[in-house]
Amino acid sequence: MEHQILYTPLASDKAKSVRVLFDHHEKKLEEYISRLLWWNKKINLVSRDVSRETIKDHVEHSLVLTQSELFEKAAKVIDSGTGGGLPGIPLAICYREKQIHLNDVVTKKIMACKNIASVLNLENISASSCSIERVGFDGGELLVSKHAFKIGDLLRMLELKSWEHIILLKGGGEVESELEKAKEPLMVNIIDLMPGFEDDFYKGKAMVEISRISQS
Repeated sequence: MEHQILYTPLASDKAKSVRVLFDHHEKKLEEYISRLLWWNKKINLVSRDVSRETIKDHVEHSLVLTQSELFEKAAKVIDSGTGGGLPGIPLAICYREKQIHLNDVVTKKIMACKNIASVLNLENISASSCSIERVGFDGGELLVSKHAFKIGDLLRMLELKSWEHIILLKGGGEVESELEKAKEPLMVNIIDLMPGFEDDFYKGKAMVEISRISQS
C-alpha cells in the first residue's frame, strides 16, 4: 500500500507552548493527578509503582496533541484505550469547549474516569466501556490514543467507521511496519517529539497524525 509519509521534528516553540499550557492549568491538572493516583491504589490504571513526577510527564505528553492542527479544528475528540484518562482528561481540562469522549474496553477503568471527571466538574466529558468498534461516529470526530494500539489493529477495528483523522502518541520507529496492514492509502505525519523537548522522556516518542486520502 502506497502511503504519503512525512517525518517532521517538533519545533521548540510548540514544546514551549505545551509547558505554558500545563502551567496555566496546573492546579486542575494536579488535582487530576491526585485523583488518578488515589484510584490507582484500587484499580490498575497505570503502573502500580509509578511516581507522581512520572504521571506529570505523561500528562504533559498528553498535551502535545494540542499542537496539532487536527486537534485545533476538532469539536469532538474520542480517546480510545484511555485507561486512567490519558490523554482525554488533561485535554478536557485545558479545552472546556471541546467534547471529549473517553473509551476503554475495561469497565472499571471507565468507572474511575467518570468519577474523576465528576469530581473535577468536567461537564465536557462522556464515556463508554466497549470496543472502539461499537462507538458511534457521526463524521468529523478526531480519534486519539496514547500507546494503546498498533496502527494496523486500530484501522481494522475502524473499517466500518466514517473516521477522517487519527492522532496517536506512540514510538515513531514502529509506524511504517504497522502501516503495512492498512487497506487504503493514508497520509501520515510522524512528528518526532525529542527535538522540541530535548528531554530523555521523549526519546523515541512521536505524535503520529493519520488522515484518509480523498478518493474523489
